[in-house]
Amino acid sequence: MAENQSGIRKTMRTVDFFNIYFSKFKYIILSNLMFSIFTIIAAGYIYMTYKLVGGFSVLISAAAVIPLNVGMGGMAQVCRYIYTGKSFSLSKAFFGGIKENFLKTLLHGVVFYLLFAVCYSSVVLYYSGTKSSVIFWVPLVITGLISLLMLFASYYLNIMTVTMDIKLKDLYRNCALFSFGELKNNILVTIALLILSAVIFALSVIVFNPIYTAVMIGLFSLLIVPSTLQYIITFYVYDGMIDILDASRKRDTDNEKKKTRTVIEKNEAEEISNAVSGSDDEYIFHNGRMLKRSEVEKQLNNDMLEDE
Repeated sequence: MAENQSGIRKTMRTVDFFNIYFSKFKYIILSNLMFSIFTIIAAGYIYMTYKLVGGFSVLISAAAVIPLNVGMGGMAQVCRYIYTGKSFSLSKAFFGGIKENFLKTLLHGVVFYLLFAVCYSSVVLYYSGTKSSVIFWVPLVITGLISLLMLFASYYLNIMTVTMDIKLKDLYRNCALFSFGELKNNILVTIALLILSAVIFALSVIVFNPIYTAVMIGLFSLLIVPSTLQYIITFYVYDGMIDILDASRKRDTDNEKKKTRTVIEKNEAEEISNAVSGSDDEYIFHNGRMLKRSEVEKQLNNDMLEDE
């Protein structure tokens, strides 16, 4: 019975995925057209470096992720609204997401690039070393696992950035924790992205014409791929991310209340009341502790109600 219910939930989840996606398909297409600004910038950068360097360089070309990720800030905002079912203006959501989070998404792009450069160089180095000694398989496997965890962490970065106003250090810490703490959802995202890649690859093989293949991939990139990638990520990670972060904030709030309750005992009520009434400062120094005025007043009101 439990297995049947699990199967039903998985089926319904898959149905929800396609229902939401196709019911908002016009937003998928239109947001991709807006994102094409950043696609063109990235393509222009790759072409320029190709001409300057005299060939294609993976490490140099990968820096195109920086402008692309700025655009993904707007895409993440749009996909968040699509998934949560909120009504929104597409242009305001997309360009608002970019404007409000520009510096953060720009920094994320730089971090993505630096981490990719380190991991890519390490993998190439260690893989070359395996030809001379099997001992290089150890750092190669470790680097591969670290790269996989960083990929998982990247799923959360932009959607968390546009959803919550938190400090950068907390943002990166949370993403690192989610990379292995939400392993099931991360694997589902990865499988879905691999299926999408396989479909595009299969279509390119069927076409079997270099020019037509290039045109088809270009159209996919302009019309479908970026927003579909972000939609897949949002669909699988958003609920778990929100639930965990909300629970964490509730625990922090409860702990702060307990801390305040411990500091402010009922037998001190009169003394603290005098301190509150005699000062307009936001913080009150009492018994060697700095107390927040609003928390003190709240606690005093609660004590008075309990006494009644």
